[in-house]
Amino acid sequence: MSFDLHRLRIFVAVARAGSFTRAAAQLHMAQPTVSQQIGALEDAVGAPLIERGPRRLRLTPAGEALLPYATRLALLADEALQATRTAAGVAAHTLRLGVGQTLATYLLPELLCRYRERAPHCHTRIVTGNSAALLEQVAEGSIEIALVGSPAAHPDVVVTPFMQDRLVVIVAPHDIWASREAVDLDELRDRPLLTREPGSALHATVERLLGSATLAGDTVIMLGETEAIKRSVEVGLGVALIQAIAVQREVALGRLRALALRGADDRRTYAWARRARQWLSPAAAALVALLGE
Repeated sequence: MSFDLHRLRIFVAVARAGSFTRAAAQLHMAQPTVSQQIGALEDAVGAPLIERGPRRLRLTPAGEALLPYATRLALLADEALQATRTAAGVAAHTLRLGVGQTLATYLLPELLCRYRERAPHCHTRIVTGNSAALLEQVAEGSIEIALVGSPAAHPDVVVTPFMQDRLVVIVAPHDIWASREAVDLDELRDRPLLTREPGSALHATVERLLGSATLAGDTVIMLGETEAIKRSVEVGLGVALIQAIAVQREVALGRLRALALRGADDRRTYAWARRARQWLSPAAAALVALLGE
């Protein structure tokens, strides 16, 4: 028996989406067609792969066993096609790029301008998200490379630093700390603190510095956007530990004060990530070359 690659791709899409309807929409196929293809795959395997529930489907043990292989086979087929097209001089020039929220706002616009000048024949398809989600997408192959903050780690992903930054404590201009130049790490435990959501690289850094018990406290506010954190600090809702790259404009305009952090490692690293054991497409290689300059 041999597997039908098209049916394996449909199976992977259904497993990820958790729904025949959502998978059909993503694949631009009719839902009955998706169901028929999964049924044909199950007939070929000789066992059910998916349990149809009233709200969300679940993979059977056979489906769980097949999913990682189906994912790898689909990705390997894509790599084979791209390698062949590159060798023939007809490689696709679209870069599937993932970018963390902070870098998407404060680094990506300038970087894309330089990229278009360097590689005008290349196009980009961009998704944003927190570091954990982007690394997972790199590992799955849905994006080729991701630009993320540290800490960033995944067993199937290679992470390479390309830029250094530092963390600063931001306060409102009228805050009681506004006249200071620096703040001790332990002092932050006594103030209302704003930070990013779990899964973001910033949240992981703040958790490492202050501990999970502090972040579980009632005076901690977690927000999904860096801009929301800055605005909340600006109006006096609390203080925040944040990347220096994210507050340059507000500090220059006098809307926030940035204080040095004492008693802790304030270094912040940004990195690009790719799937292990996978070569870069020409479009990705052009962007990586820019990051190294």
